[in-house]
Order: sequence, then C-alpha cells, then structure tokens
Amino acid sequence: MAYFKHLAPFSALLVASFLMMTTMFGMGAAECNGHSVCSPFEMPPCGDSNVCRCIPWGLFVGQCIYPNSLEVAKKIEEHPNLCQSSGECMKKGSGNHCAAFPNPEIQYGWCINNSSDAFNGFLKMMPAQQL
Repeated sequence: MAYFKHLAPFSALLVASFLMMTTMFGMGAAECNGHSVCSPFEMPPCGDSNVCRCIPWGLFVGQCIYPNSLEVAKKIEEHPNLCQSSGECMKKGSGNHCAAFPNPEIQYGWCINNSSDAFNGFLKMMPAQQL
C-alpha cells in the first residue's frame, strides 16, 4: 500500500511534465508528412526529408517541422545542446564538442563535454577562429 502512496505523486509529475512539453514545443499543433514527433536515429526521421526536418529537443526525440520556417533557426539557436560547431557549444556553455548524430539527414549535432586532458590541451592550442 505504501508503494501506491509514493507512486501517485510521481505519476502526477509525469503527466504535468508531458503536458508542459506538449505546450512548450507545440506538439500536435502542426504535422509534417503526418509526423509530429521524430527520432534523430530513424532513417528518414520525418518521412520525406525534402519536406520535413527533425529538430531534436532531446537526445532521442525531436519534432518534425518544415525546413523553410524561421522557427528552425530560432529553435537551434535557443536550444542549449543543439550545435553546428564545437565553438557554438562553447559559446552556449553546454560542452566543448559538437557530436554529430549518426543519421546523415540530421544537420545538427549535440553538445557534449569531453573532459579528457588531451582534448582540452588540443583546444587550448587551436586558434579561436578555427573552433
């Protein structure tokens, strides 16, 4: 019985966070090729890649949107972990390396923190304009 006592607040938290995510990212508001949610690891993630792009907002989940919309650039710029270069990760403060997704149709990477001493030493030797 005590198990269910602790399970109820946790399930309420999950439902509240799901509702917050759907309103925050506009899931269900617009679909692209019949897809609204995608995975960056699917090939192709949103059906026809010429019509839709998968913009990750988590490591394994994203949102299908039209590539010509201004929302794409805005979402990538505002997201703390999406990147196109390692320098962008350092500017955002969310890591020191931009790791590419294994799917070649995803044009963005995910900021990670590579804390090896050799890699950090290499970054110190590189001129800032090359990062």
